[in-house]
Amino acid sequence: MARGFLVIVPLAFVAALSTYLWTHGRAAEAFTPYPFLAETLGQGLGRRPLPRFAVIATVLFLLPYIVTSLLLFLADAGTGMAARLWRGTGGESRGRSRALPPESVFTFVTVAIGASVFAARSLDRVAHGGELPGGVNIAPVMVAAVPFVATALALVLAALVSFPRFVASLWPGHPAPSRPERR
Repeated sequence: MARGFLVIVPLAFVAALSTYLWTHGRAAEAFTPYPFLAETLGQGLGRRPLPRFAVIATVLFLLPYIVTSLLLFLADAGTGMAARLWRGTGGESRGRSRALPPESVFTFVTVAIGASVFAARSLDRVAHGGELPGGVNIAPVMVAAVPFVATALALVLAALVSFPRFVASLWPGHPAPSRPERR
């Protein structure tokens, strides 16, 4: 789970950011940097509006991405260690494979990237121009949040797609569908 998150979420972010800049270029050109980031990054933001928007959105994306990645890595490592303790062996036993079904992986990747592109195209309708009362532009925050929401949606849909395979594996007397071997 952690490896999928580490790979797909940055791709979804790049897809969302590039789609937003491509479809809403004028909104990004009107962006004024947040004061707390302008002070922190200083002259590193530059004077051109599109790269400045991209830098701010990337900075706002990186912190939750790093924290979530670390938590998922620790959860993955913890469940792996606990599984070994509960089974009493050092490796996988009982012929069970941890590989995900291919339809689940395909659905996860496709929905995460597709939902990111769709959401980035729709941000102007959701944010009503990206302006809050008082002139605060929330577009970079929303672009940074898009991949996380799209990944959550993709995870739910991937679980729904893999549900029939799970039910078939529980059917008495019916052989479980073959799963790809993981090496």
